Amino acid sequence: MTNQLRAETTLKFPNNVSYKAKMSLDTCMSIESALNMSIYQLATKLSTGGLIITDIITIITLAVRSGGNDIKDSDTKALVSDIGMTKGIAMVGDLLTLALMSDDEDTGEKKNQTEKII
Repeated sequence: MTNQLRAETTLKFPNNVSYKAKMSLDTCMSIESALNMSIYQLATKLSTGGLIITDIITIITLAVRSGGNDIKDSDTKALVSDIGMTKGIAMVGDLLTLALMSDDEDTGEKKNQTEKII
């Protein structure tokens, strides 16, 4: 189940393993801090093929942790190994898109609320 307004999604892995992941503002800040790069820079790096495997593992791990799961990098490595690098990269793309889209929706909602007040 996904809730895009809360920047939540479900990541599905083989053997009926799934985790709720969240790309909230706090999650994005944790990812930026861990990788020393903005979410926008990560999305650009992903689109140009420059995202390295450790970045992919970090992003998935932090998103899944933010979803309320106790997961380690080694667990995420095993899961990504099971689904393959291409699907792991696509998963990160979906997570970054969710983060960026949620931000746009929140901004739009706040803008509309401001316009109504004025």
